[in-house]
Amino acid sequence: MDRRTFLQSTAALASVAIATSSASAQIASESLDRDSDAFWETIRAQYKVTDEFTNLNAGHWGIMSEPVLEAFVEHTRYINAYSSYYVSHGIQVYPDAENYGVDRREVISMLARKLGVSPEELVLTRGATESLQLLISGYNNLEEGDTVLFGDAAYYSMEAEMRHLKVHRGCNVVELKVPDPATFENQIEVFEQGIKDNPKTKLLLLTHMANRTGVIIPIKEITAMARGYGVDVIVDAAHSWGQYDFDFADQGVDFVGFNLHKWIGAPLGVGLMYIKKDRIKDIDTKSSKGEPGNTNINTRTQTGTMNLAAVMAVKDALLFLDNIGIDHIDRRFRALRHQWVKEFLDDDRVDILSPEDERMHAGLTSFRIKAHPDARELGKTLLRDYNINTAPIPELNGIRVAPGLYSSKADMDKLANAIKDIISKM
Repeated sequence: MDRRTFLQSTAALASVAIATSSASAQIASESLDRDSDAFWETIRAQYKVTDEFTNLNAGHWGIMSEPVLEAFVEHTRYINAYSSYYVSHGIQVYPDAENYGVDRREVISMLARKLGVSPEELVLTRGATESLQLLISGYNNLEEGDTVLFGDAAYYSMEAEMRHLKVHRGCNVVELKVPDPATFENQIEVFEQGIKDNPKTKLLLLTHMANRTGVIIPIKEITAMARGYGVDVIVDAAHSWGQYDFDFADQGVDFVGFNLHKWIGAPLGVGLMYIKKDRIKDIDTKSSKGEPGNTNINTRTQTGTMNLAAVMAVKDALLFLDNIGIDHIDRRFRALRHQWVKEFLDDDRVDILSPEDERMHAGLTSFRIKAHPDARELGKTLLRDYNINTAPIPELNGIRVAPGLYSSKADMDKLANAIKDIISKM
């Protein structure tokens, strides 16, 4: 029985469309302006979000839209019914039938088309963290005494992985202080100066969008600059892809880790790793995955059994976003950010921790109240007294605000009013 027939035979689908079509069918009429609040109300209706609090921490992970959730549930039912047959016997006996190999290749092909790269340059992982750990630890063009650089905006796990290169490869590990306030130019300058100050630099980690502040750095320009010094670049794109509109293929990067359960809206536990075809040999194979030096990107991972239903649902998540359009998603996130940030641009009591330069922010943005002594306490106050869930950033004494596609301008007004009320009571 193929999957469509199986799903149509289940009672759970009696009132639910097959998810690959429902992701399209439930998007609003083309007659609506896709940047209008009316259109976005139809999108918000595709999410079931608790009303116990206002969730402005989509940066941790994004919730699935209802069409994607329905698809995930039905994919799970199918996996539960067909078990290992789906990944093994089905492939051996019916190689062209619906099975995990076929479905995985379809997902990879969809991702490759969206990124403008070859399917042979992509492999699924369990998240951006795993992708970047594989890239950093597997990068094999390092010798003892070489230097590796990263900015202090790097994600905690990536900082740790870079530092491990001292043990793993015998490298000199240097953390650069990223300028604050950030500008397009000083983000390039700090990494170039870091390379000049450390002439044995071979590898640079770039965080495309900082998870703590939302600052977007010019990875195209920094990568080109680094290449001029003979320095390779690994890019952490966990927060950028899916949140704002950019041409990935035009960035000229060779090694990238992506997340699919944040801004793409797939189920938890799915990520993506990109290695440019002619650079695959520069990342080590895993011990049980083929001879060193081969050019099959699949030999660069060893994930074990993934959540197959989650992988299958990536297709549904991509369809849902495609039916909105990344250009409209980009403008929506910027509009949500502006809705609350505009209240504090001329308020010297509040620092907005991402610049107003349109090239350097999307939706995720952090702030701090200058006179407030403790980010954790401020986060607790926002949740306890105002029912707003955010992410405290203690090292910056700041609060990260990350709206989702389910967020409204009223949610952002609620945040702005809460900040003003807290300040008034200090």
